[in-house]
Amino acid sequence: MNPLSSCELPSAATSVSSGSRIHRFQEGFRWTDVPVAEYKHPADHWCGVTRMVLVGDRGEATGFHLRYIEIAPGGFSSLEKHVHEHVVVVLRGRGQVQLGETIHGLDHGDTVYVAPNEVHQLKNPSATEPFGFLCIVDAQRDAPAPVSNV
Repeated sequence: MNPLSSCELPSAATSVSSGSRIHRFQEGFRWTDVPVAEYKHPADHWCGVTRMVLVGDRGEATGFHLRYIEIAPGGFSSLEKHVHEHVVVVLRGRGQVQLGETIHGLDHGDTVYVAPNEVHQLKNPSATEPFGFLCIVDAQRDAPAPVSNV
């Protein structure tokens, strides 16, 4: 079993597919046959985050998982680091990413590479609009290490 990453919680049981498939994009940044789940188990170190696993939990043999993560207005992911690397591609709204001690603004189409052991966190500073992005992460990965302050 894979340890949990910042982009993952174990999914509810879904049907296993041994073949190719299409998840149709729908209004409101949802996809057909892809359930919306909590980002992680409820805790104080994150707020207002959901995820949808597009590739990676239905029997695929890929070396990566692809998720759509959405952060509600005012929400944020955990401040953490881990050995595995991952990539974020912004699809919806505007947000911020903290990499080390620096905070960067993000807009539609921006891409973030998070290097191994880099302290990072994603935030949605908007009071009205969701911030959504694709998260591409290794299928085999280590568990994140929470960080209290940088």
